Amino acid sequence: MKNPIISKWKTVLLVLLIVFMTFAAGTGQGQTVDYDAMSRTELQNKIATLGLGLGSYIVGRELTPEQQATAEKDSAYKSYPGTVKFKDKDIFVIADQETKVVIALYVRNKQATQDDFKAMIGELMMRFGEPTAEAHGKTIYWNYAADGLITEELYRTVKDKGLLETLGVLATVKFSSSQSVDELSATAKEEKDEAEKSIASSDNYVMIQSDVLSKKYMGN
Repeated sequence: MKNPIISKWKTVLLVLLIVFMTFAAGTGQGQTVDYDAMSRTELQNKIATLGLGLGSYIVGRELTPEQQATAEKDSAYKSYPGTVKFKDKDIFVIADQETKVVIALYVRNKQATQDDFKAMIGELMMRFGEPTAEAHGKTIYWNYAADGLITEELYRTVKDKGLLETLGVLATVKFSSSQSVDELSATAKEEKDEAEKSIASSDNYVMIQSDVLSKKYMGN
């Protein structure tokens, strides 16, 4: 005859196990990944699968022959030892000098109008989807774990539990502005006149990088 007390506790433990496994899967922690233990090649290949980039450049991928030719034409920018920094139209590229792997990408508009802002945010959302988080009213993040984009809902849930470190952020797309995102998001009807829309209103930039990959290549 089964002991009812033992059976009850087995049921409770089973429920707790299911809840734990569900939470782990929801936070992208179903499989624990130690990024520091991965080789540079393993890490950059993992990041490259996320397809995070600007223009034809993807973080984690090697420069194509055409991109290398561009780098050779315009690489006079100061960069960290062992890396090369160059500009292709409005995109700045930071790559490893030896392997030609893209480490980081960014674009900057120091005199961005409201229309510039809207166009950039629209482009980012078309490419990366709904952002993960917003900070200080001036910065928007798209955070990625090894299995893809970390949703805002997941981020808020984990943050409320004080467990942000469990998300395992692998790479980040960051938009930052010198002015409030709310102010820049105002509709044309809220503008005093159309002339104001042509006036430079903010210093905006977008950066795509992986802290763990940068650490592998640049030791920071």
